[in-house]
Amino acid sequence: IKVIDEARAGKVVGDVFDGIATAPPLLKAELVAPFTPSDAGKYPPEMRDPDGRWNALVVYFLTPGINTQIVGKDEIKTAQDLLNPKWKGKIAWSTDPWSGCAVYVGSILQTMGEDKGMAFLRALAKQDIINVDATNRAILDQVILGQYPIALSIFNHHAEISAQKGAPVAWLKTEPISAPFHSIGLVKNAPHPNAGKLLIDFLLSEEGQKTFASVGYLPAMPSVPAKVPGLKPEAGGFKANLISPATMSANIDRWIKIKKDLFQ
Repeated sequence: IKVIDEARAGKVVGDVFDGIATAPPLLKAELVAPFTPSDAGKYPPEMRDPDGRWNALVVYFLTPGINTQIVGKDEIKTAQDLLNPKWKGKIAWSTDPWSGCAVYVGSILQTMGEDKGMAFLRALAKQDIINVDATNRAILDQVILGQYPIALSIFNHHAEISAQKGAPVAWLKTEPISAPFHSIGLVKNAPHPNAGKLLIDFLLSEEGQKTFASVGYLPAMPSVPAKVPGLKPEAGGFKANLISPATMSANIDRWIKIKKDLFQ
């Protein structure tokens, strides 16, 4: 990525990094400077690095999305309901490893355990899941058009936005709900480290988090509600499997391999 290339060239330009897939390679390359934000204590331990190298910024909840003209909202209450023969060949997911299929595989293994998780994934593979080389948003649009009745793992706030505009779509509280998040941190040897720290402090403050909420993002700080409160576990009454940069870095290669072995 760009930050790594800049560091290798001895010309670091950026002060701050953020993103879902950004932190793991930077941590591996030792290009992150430790910095503990002022409000770090307002975030749960799983949303911040104990060594101050990253903190959750905004969070995403990956849930099933359905076309409500084809699928009833009560037809898929648990993951086992996805194994109903009537859904064979009618479930799609994104091949993007960081916010699609591999993350879903990981959440199944983390929440069900290795043996039960692998057994479920093998059964799910028999459902002829449709691999789509597109973003979760693009797949959701195809669900709305009726091309796919079910998207296995979409951003729940995207479904909410479309539903509010009258689209026949809904997101489901069917576990496991993967929750990767944008993490933010300070770049090692940043040219303006103090300015970077001030920016991080603001974005992770209650005021900064409320700013994200006001434009439709889901703030990572648990005490700050989303614009539509029910999109977050605190108000929505659902559980989410938070996936940190450390977890992603340690497991993503295996999750991708399992996906390729079973679903291609």
